[in-house]
Amino acid sequence: MQVWKHRLDTGADVQLTSESGFDPIESTDGKTIYYTRFYEAGLWKIPVDGGPETLVIPGRPQIGFWGHFAVARPGLYFLDADAQPRPTLDFYNLATQRISPVLTLDEHPNRLQPSLSVTEDGKSIYFAQYDRQSVIKMMEFTEK
Repeated sequence: MQVWKHRLDTGADVQLTSESGFDPIESTDGKTIYYTRFYEAGLWKIPVDGGPETLVIPGRPQIGFWGHFAVARPGLYFLDADAQPRPTLDFYNLATQRISPVLTLDEHPNRLQPSLSVTEDGKSIYFAQYDRQSVIKMMEFTEK
């Protein structure tokens, strides 16, 4: 499994990763692709036109939770499924390169089901978790 780019104008396919790539998401400025690896926990990045593959967040999201990350202008949101006492959604600030918890989940998210999205400005997060009923939850951030 690798990350590929398909050029709509030329029809050309370009392989971006060589060390494995899964579940790619483009940055809001269109310059970087963030992705996970199928058999290795963590979040990587690569320039959209190719280049070195760089580990951004080691160990998270965990294997099986590949789609549990989202890209916003200020940074990356991702799941820490092993956080105690319950899983958390964390934020990686691109400017400071620091991680901070955002939300502790009431229930565990489902493995193998990508379920995290965020607005471009990073003020609203959408996620799914396993409940006894179907529910979509929204969280809104206010300016600090």
